[in-house]
Amino acid sequence: MCGADLIESPAGFQCVDCAGPNTAALPLGETAQRASATGALVALIGIVAALNAIGGLDVETFGLVPASVGLGEWWRLIMSAFLHGGLVHLTFNALLLWRLGSLIEQVVGSGPLVGLAASGMAGGGLGVVTLAWLAVATPIRSAPAFGWFLGAGPFSITVGASGAVFGLMGAIVIMFLRRGIDPWATTEGSTIGSLLLVNLVLTFAVPSISVGGHVGGLFGGAAAALLLDGPRGPSRLAARGHGRAMETMLTIGFAVVLVGISVVVAGELVRLLGS
Repeated sequence: MCGADLIESPAGFQCVDCAGPNTAALPLGETAQRASATGALVALIGIVAALNAIGGLDVETFGLVPASVGLGEWWRLIMSAFLHGGLVHLTFNALLLWRLGSLIEQVVGSGPLVGLAASGMAGGGLGVVTLAWLAVATPIRSAPAFGWFLGAGPFSITVGASGAVFGLMGAIVIMFLRRGIDPWATTEGSTIGSLLLVNLVLTFAVPSISVGGHVGGLFGGAAAALLLDGPRGPSRLAARGHGRAMETMLTIGFAVVLVGISVVVAGELVRLLGS
């Protein structure tokens, strides 16, 4: 097949016959044109990075500090997802966000893609806050190097779009499973399955990485994907504008709920610190 006829789908590159009528897919050359929401998210991360570089947005003021969230600075749960701890951190997250987001967006549409990414971000924030609460409220705080190993603590600063990235990986896994594709034991799913496993290993193996942010983002995106209306082909995708709007509201609403829970948990954290 020539490049113009190759079809890109979440299962990889396929010819038109293999893609079939029921697979939501686009020709290779059209992928970037149909990933407008993904491109906007990546661009926003780049803009925030530029503002950070010139001092407009600093990590200390806008990074995710669980104790500060408990004191009313809830916006840290959102802003921290767009800040990064350096060029390598920024580049890695931006590339993964673009690759995963562009694949998902052509299947579910722009609105649900934003909802899935937001749910991953919110889930990551909840994971960070929850681990900080565990570090104060339970005996686990006495475990050796708890904060060092899990990247947790009431005053630790967490930044990055990793929650969204892990959320999109979790969403793709759910989408594959709903199609009957095993993400770890089939040719179609092995790429995303391997990517997820490698990143989880790095999450627990590399010191100071936010385990709560990554694992929370994974579960946030996976849970949000369950709110989608299952697989659909290109014709159904084009005809289901109302369905996509509902999925957008459901996934974004789910992200808002996760943010609200994070605020409540952070408030309890502050109460425990005060006592």
